[in-house]
Amino acid sequence: FMPALEGGADGRHVAPFYQELRTSHRELMARRGRDIGFYDLPFDDELTRGVLEEAKRLRSIADDLIVCGIGGSSLGGQALTAALAKRGASIGRVHFVDNVDPDTMMRILDSLEPMRTAALIVTKSGATVETLAQLLIVRRWFRVSLGQGELRKRMTFITDPDKGLLRDLANKEGIRSFDIPSNVGGRFSVLTGVGLLPAAFAEIDIKEVLLGAKDMVSRITDDSIQENPALNLAAGCLFALRKYNATSLVMMPYCDALRTATGWFVQLWAESLGKRMNRNGEVIRAGQTPIPAVGATDQHSQMQLFIEGPRDKVVVLVSLEKFGRTLLIPDELEGHEEVSFLHGHDLAELMDAERRGSRAALLNAGVPVIDIRLPAITPRILGGFFVLLEGACALTGTALGINPFNQPG
Repeated sequence: FMPALEGGADGRHVAPFYQELRTSHRELMARRGRDIGFYDLPFDDELTRGVLEEAKRLRSIADDLIVCGIGGSSLGGQALTAALAKRGASIGRVHFVDNVDPDTMMRILDSLEPMRTAALIVTKSGATVETLAQLLIVRRWFRVSLGQGELRKRMTFITDPDKGLLRDLANKEGIRSFDIPSNVGGRFSVLTGVGLLPAAFAEIDIKEVLLGAKDMVSRITDDSIQENPALNLAAGCLFALRKYNATSLVMMPYCDALRTATGWFVQLWAESLGKRMNRNGEVIRAGQTPIPAVGATDQHSQMQLFIEGPRDKVVVLVSLEKFGRTLLIPDELEGHEEVSFLHGHDLAELMDAERRGSRAALLNAGVPVIDIRLPAITPRILGGFFVLLEGACALTGTALGINPFNQPG
């Protein structure tokens, strides 16, 4: 991490945060597998087999999957599929309905053929009002179009293992279902069926996603401070919050594949860290407001605020070492000085130059910057990236003295 200074913060400045985070890390490891379950999700081979079998079954009867859910029941699947799904595939199209806007719901249903559609209904409690409304509409759509007999095979539930309306319906009507573990909150559930089933339906290699996640879990649960990237990221966030009063954190990837992932991150950071009380019951109004942005797009909108507005932000710049495609900028309009400097370069070079320019401008303005560099966008790397952010969030919240896993508001 590189807060404020081109070469990074002085070791003397961040040492106190490492000491504090070491204590938080040990607490989290003591709770792992008990009331904290997200670290162990990538190792559930039975879930992986079940998800792959169900995705295969759904694809055999459907080209399109409607995913009904809201918040953590939707954002993880959205982030995975937006980043990794193949464009233009004839099967494996996923449509996320994460609101109760009637125009959106009708537009999706009007565009689909019921006989070639399936639905995934996701609510951990089984009582989320928006998701239940979506369920009733989709259920009626299937029944009126295809008859009662098609309901069971065209719907899959993801919900609480023991209680709630969806669990009752699954047991009564024989609808296939997957559990969300009781020790995994919605915003930490991307590597349960919540995120994995839509991804598998979209023909994303979820085994690779989980391999990357396993590798990152081994790194962020290691007691060696220097080798723990989640601890390094949390230290940067705490340093910016306490030394620079950076009460807002901008997540700014320089690639379109992660544009949707910023929405997933916003929920993770906001819902986990925004707490009125600490764990001693004292009112502290903790939190760090997450702001989604994407480079280079937001250089032409939000960057003005980041550089000249209130000095309350830290900017996380996510860059790629390699894009999936190479696109050369052609030597059109030769002789025109305005574009001649672009000739011979490709768009990836331009994107990285944009990032480096933004980084320099932010640092020059005294805005703390944290750098995350990804080798590429692949299933394995994305699996690790999500776990990295979850681990950093858990560490940051614990160090702030709040409970990052509840949502009392």
